[in-house]
Amino acid sequence: MIKNEQSSEVVRFPQSRVSPTGAAKPAKVLGAGKMAELLGAPAHQTTGHWCSRCQGIWFGYLLEVACPVCGNRQG
Repeated sequence: MIKNEQSSEVVRFPQSRVSPTGAAKPAKVLGAGKMAELLGAPAHQTTGHWCSRCQGIWFGYLLEVACPVCGNRQG
């Protein structure tokens, strides 16, 4: 929210109550990256990444960038 300079009323941003597309659907879990599996990284040390091709989340270790399902490196 921002305050209107000319009056004391608060102007709300229109997107503040808009849900993202597909928010009602649960995200698919695509698994762990190759390095995470190879090193046996604990789940709390992995980082979640979004794959736009698979429409799901995968978990990688350190600098992993490729989706374990499709190999997408673009997010």
